[in-house]
Amino acid sequence: MIEQEGFKRLRANCISTGLCYECGACEVACPNGALRLRQYKFCRTPELVNNCVNGYCDRCYRACAARHVPLTAIESTFFGRNRRHVFPGRSGDYPNEHDEDKCGIVRNVYMGYALDEKIHGQAVSGGVSTALLTYALESGMIDGAIVAGFDPDVPYEAKAVVATTPDEILACAGSKYQPHPQLLGLREAVARGLERIAITCTPCHALSLRKMMLDAEFDDIVGRVKLIIGNICGSHWGRHGTENLIRNWMKTDLKDVAALKYRARPFPGDFVVTLKNGEERRKSFVAGSGSGLSQLAKFTPEECRYCLEKAASVTDIVVGDIWHHPVLTPKLLDTYTDEEVAADERIACARKGLTAVVIRSEAGQRFLDAAREGGAIRLFEETEPVWREFLCGVHDYGKPISNGPVIDARIVRGQPVREYF
Repeated sequence: MIEQEGFKRLRANCISTGLCYECGACEVACPNGALRLRQYKFCRTPELVNNCVNGYCDRCYRACAARHVPLTAIESTFFGRNRRHVFPGRSGDYPNEHDEDKCGIVRNVYMGYALDEKIHGQAVSGGVSTALLTYALESGMIDGAIVAGFDPDVPYEAKAVVATTPDEILACAGSKYQPHPQLLGLREAVARGLERIAITCTPCHALSLRKMMLDAEFDDIVGRVKLIIGNICGSHWGRHGTENLIRNWMKTDLKDVAALKYRARPFPGDFVVTLKNGEERRKSFVAGSGSGLSQLAKFTPEECRYCLEKAASVTDIVVGDIWHHPVLTPKLLDTYTDEEVAADERIACARKGLTAVVIRSEAGQRFLDAAREGGAIRLFEETEPVWREFLCGVHDYGKPISNGPVIDARIVRGQPVREYF
């Protein structure tokens, strides 16, 4: 089988090192269809299934950001400037009074929710992402959105879905706590002729997407992307983790599953398995020491242990839960008096679910403003001291604590880590 230098470099630098995060960029970029992300019980991994093209080709390697991230070029190109810090995970000589080493480049931060009760009810928290995408589609700002859904043939396996109707977007509302090659949705979207695409993805997948957007050779694919929405991400847990929850926690046979929702209402969310006979089985996913979320932590993939990208530093918009908010964190919501709730509308809204929204780019602000002015979402704008405390909390109590020592160990042992430049 013909193997080009590009795939050899991809395998040596990104796959064999354990840094591959299963985004699908390499498969999308391959001009010959020679690459596929093969599904194993524990992961997906890029493998050659056909001959590479004749002549030199390194498109798969250039599309991948698992090892090398051109952060300087990404920030200057899409955000108009670079953060006041050298690179994530490294200390520098620049003053850090703006906390940009933790927060990244920030234009504005809001807490908000979808005004459509149906959307809000389907969402994990506030439903801002679903409401924004629905408004953008209905108003003609986009032709379709690549969102995370489930495979209709394997209803507990996450999959990229190209949504071109509001109902298709709504059907995919809610987080999918499972790694899957979200960028493969680009191939379908392009094949269907979509010219203005929004995409939701994890922070790591956004790195590959932005890296491709810097390369003119990929314009035919990523030049159609008009909006990138990322999520606050502690980790994604392997599909076998979800299977373990279904089988051993929910006492359910996989073949009997008709549908799955990780965080169904009431907020902050229940793990709900719907059986083919219509029966519904439910347990708390977030709250409690024996919650589904705590059990999934045992199934953290290798690549997630080497990542410091928690708040989606290269996306246009970041959405997530409001944990670590100085006022609205769920741990405080039940402690407020009626007088305090009456004095701060956000508290009552947070009890029903609010989305934290971080705007990083001009494009992100334009889409958010349109959705707000169009009556799709309600937003509460945060002051800089509050949002800085919130985002620093997201950072400080997240990946540096759990992943920092793992990354340090790899460096000491001479193993590669993700490099920003």
